[in-house]
Amino acid sequence: MFSWFRRRRSAPTEARRLRSREELSESAKVDLAELAPGVIPYLGLVAYLELEVYQATSRAAADAPDLVAKEILSNAAGMALNKHQEFAAEIRRRHREPAVVMQPYAAAIDRFVDRVTPANWNELLLLVYLCGGLFDDFFSQLARGVTDPFGDTAAEILSGESGRAGVATLLERAIRENPRTGDRLALWGRRLVGDSLLVARASLVLSDNEVNDEKKIEPVFTELISTHIKRMDGLGLTA
Repeated sequence: MFSWFRRRRSAPTEARRLRSREELSESAKVDLAELAPGVIPYLGLVAYLELEVYQATSRAAADAPDLVAKEILSNAAGMALNKHQEFAAEIRRRHREPAVVMQPYAAAIDRFVDRVTPANWNELLLLVYLCGGLFDDFFSQLARGVTDPFGDTAAEILSGESGRAGVATLLERAIRENPRTGDRLALWGRRLVGDSLLVARASLVLSDNEVNDEKKIEPVFTELISTHIKRMDGLGLTA
């Protein structure tokens, strides 16, 4: 497993106990603040991820079998591109070049993209829907921990309209027309979430205290997986 950031911080550990959903949600907010990277690395990483989401959604639009699907996916691609452009503009406002700031994360994200290469159009749709949603969820939360005034703005951008509700309707239509498609997509969805969580984890600033790190990461990823399950359930797929 790779990691972009590492900061050595030792801290005493406590005995583990099961926590309620409310405790997990509140703890996720606190722990992300302790694990967030600096603002420039954050901007570069998210800008590149949004660029990849845009490219994947554009490919889906180009291969769409009808005009309804093409319009839905073009709309979603435009929204992902807008998010990328907002992060790129913020990088420029800080007198940096987006390509330079994004470069350290390109190789690892490109490897992620290669690992999750879809076999067909429906798998590409699910990738756009699940991975795009998970990354927006995670990095909007992580933004709250970035020690910079832009953190709140970043969270608002990533929590904004994505057009993925339309992508969900296309997936629902495909599953309805051929129920066997649902079985294949359920397996694909399980693979996507695992690889996506590795990317999310790599963006956290970890210490030399693995036990303490895991305590902080647990509520964050519990919440992400819960939201992923809801997305899968909404499509009628088993997570």
